[in-house]
Amino acid sequence: MDGIDDLSRLRAFIEGEAERGNNQLPPEPKLAEALDVSRGRLRTLLKRVEDEGLIWRHVGKGTFIGEREIDPTAPEWAADVSLGDIMDARRLLEPMLAGQAAINARPADLSAMEKCLTEMETAASYAQWKRLDERLHRLIATATRNPLLLLLHDTLRGQGRSGLDTRLNAVFGQETAPSATNRQHEAIVAAIRNGDPESAENAMREHLTSVREQLFGLR
Repeated sequence: MDGIDDLSRLRAFIEGEAERGNNQLPPEPKLAEALDVSRGRLRTLLKRVEDEGLIWRHVGKGTFIGEREIDPTAPEWAADVSLGDIMDARRLLEPMLAGQAAINARPADLSAMEKCLTEMETAASYAQWKRLDERLHRLIATATRNPLLLLLHDTLRGQGRSGLDTRLNAVFGQETAPSATNRQHEAIVAAIRNGDPESAENAMREHLTSVREQLFGLR
């Protein structure tokens, strides 16, 4: 068979496996036998379809059908994420979390948010205020009552924590609790308390846009 036929047969094999609900190809010896090609030829073909996004390979685990999924625990992935990426992602995710919190928050959630706001007003240092800020944002994510959304929030915040903390300390480290940011937080919680998802989303988006501008000079 010429190269085009070999490649076409591999593509057809992958499509057939996917239609049968399989997400992984057979080991290379069996796959080479099924396609009637040498192991060396098979590796060349697999590289071609991997470049096309039809498969991805994991050393020691095998060859999988489809695009490679991001592993948030992989150090090589985390190294490619900038602080700007983190803030952009937060501006997309957290307004939606605030909107869902406005729909699903329970009295206990609201009480915890109010308590956190009060403590932020009287925080003795920026370090203390920052810990409370993280707590408030997580309380809002928790109030969505959706464990998957909470997981997304925690994953996003965890990825950027060290780098973002360094930048925050450089900008605000000598200050006490920033009063303007407290007012923004109060607006977010008020919208959640009022059961107004649109206002909650807008207030969170404005807050994160303000933070991004202060940290990086960008809107």
